[in-house]
Amino acid sequence: MPSFGWHFALTLLVIASILKENERKKALMLLSFGILSDVDAFIGIHRATLHNIFIILAPTFAFLIVRHKKEESGKYFFLASSLLALHILLDAFHTGVFLLYPLSKESYDFKFWLGVNEKGLSASFGCERPGEIGEVVYVTTPSPAVPEVPLVNDGVELVAMSAALLVFAAKFIPCKEQ
Repeated sequence: MPSFGWHFALTLLVIASILKENERKKALMLLSFGILSDVDAFIGIHRATLHNIFIILAPTFAFLIVRHKKEESGKYFFLASSLLALHILLDAFHTGVFLLYPLSKESYDFKFWLGVNEKGLSASFGCERPGEIGEVVYVTTPSPAVPEVPLVNDGVELVAMSAALLVFAAKFIPCKEQ
């Protein structure tokens, strides 16, 4: 599965690319939506409880219920939904997610390949169904029953997360001119 580092780095970059410098508080509040889905590693069924399409729609439904007076506030609810969707999409390409949970207990694992072979440029896309809840193990549970959640898996991920933190900080931390 993509570790915390990849989810966090992409969340930082998306927020920094969409929001303006004066939206710092909103940017900090939105950070949690890029990593929120992995809370289901500790509660419920990992890759099911908070990794489904119904979770993606939750901020949109919240906006429809609350209906802020300012129409521009809708973009923050949409961005929150987009960050949840990005997280789930990343995980869908790494051992799969239960997209329709709790209506269906079937897992979906997307596959994509783009490269060069002896015939030239080639691409493929597919979807496998590795199994249902209880048949496929997604999280190893070490003793004493605490799920292992990797923060950073390798050097490339560390560089990506560091670069994303620098971009985010450069945009949202104001420089005091002297």
